[in-house]
Amino acid sequence: MIKETRNTYIIVGIVLTLLVFLFLHCTNKKDKATNEGQIAGVKIYDYDGKLPELFNEWHELGINTIFSSVSLYSNDDFRSMARKSDITTYIIIPIFFNPEALEEEQDLYAITDQGEEAKDEWVKFVCPSRKEYRDRKINSIRKIIRELDPGGLSIDFIRHFVFWEKVYPERTLASLPITCFCSSCLTRFQTDTKISIPDSLTSATETADWIKKNYLPSWTEWKCNLITSMVQEITAEAKKMKSDIMINVHIIPWGQNDFEGAAKIVAGQDFSQIVPYADFLSPITYAHMVKREPSWIHSVVQDVYQQTSGDILPGIQVKEAYLEDTLSINEFRESLKEALKLPSRGVVFWSWDQLEQDPQKKDVIRAVLKNRKY
Repeated sequence: MIKETRNTYIIVGIVLTLLVFLFLHCTNKKDKATNEGQIAGVKIYDYDGKLPELFNEWHELGINTIFSSVSLYSNDDFRSMARKSDITTYIIIPIFFNPEALEEEQDLYAITDQGEEAKDEWVKFVCPSRKEYRDRKINSIRKIIRELDPGGLSIDFIRHFVFWEKVYPERTLASLPITCFCSSCLTRFQTDTKISIPDSLTSATETADWIKKNYLPSWTEWKCNLITSMVQEITAEAKKMKSDIMINVHIIPWGQNDFEGAAKIVAGQDFSQIVPYADFLSPITYAHMVKREPSWIHSVVQDVYQQTSGDILPGIQVKEAYLEDTLSINEFRESLKEALKLPSRGVVFWSWDQLEQDPQKKDVIRAVLKNRKY
């Protein structure tokens, strides 16, 4: 009898534990299945107007999060106003896009599979394997946190080189540059993977062709690890200095099957590897820029969410860029609605200086964010 009673208690205990687990699981699921607490963010790099009016307008529009340049957030008045307002502030920190460093040290350039420096118009990339450079970036981030104490870091250009802003739907993987084939990367690749590159291959192009033909999966995994490890290091150091700091990571706006898996093969971003070290993954879904329909924005969010189950925070553009076609009011409205569809955790507008000059688009934001009908 005592044994039966004990067994009954054990069974009841197990059932209660399962019920609590299911309750908590469903509660978390509900949070991601509602629009409550969604972020409405805006990127801002410079500002010389009246700050009280700026913050009042943001509040009136429904903007609750700022993504600021280091230089702007270093302004004492701006930083003070941000802290007094009920607005979360992330500092945008570019990682491997660094024209200034490349101007001083040309040897830092990543090298493409064509044996060329990784640059295309304004897009100029440092090789991600350079330990000294990586350490310098970590130290600069420590300094930013120590001196400016932001609510979050928005980690940008943390990938391998590609000018994705001009990669349109008809492009193929073969047409995209793959990096980095500098001596530093080739040495480290061989050390890390135990793969030996034949001595007969004397040029970056020959070596790249050999690797792509024989060891593309190993190369892709290795280059993704370069990026993931940098995200991990930044997050670890940031959390040491400020345990509650938030980490947002900008990711390329490509689904897992786009351009034959180019998000990993070209950009070196494995979203499922990155997500454990980030509070948000932010695909830069500038649909008009890359000749996509507004519905594409939601499809990217869904794709990334399916890969990661993470918090996805898409960015959308306010004004046309690189193309002559105007980004219309209707297209902007539809882009905003698509960006806010679940499982999205909100939206980030690029950028305030463009939005500030367009009262009609402000009206769209005001209407959509206030009505919350999407």
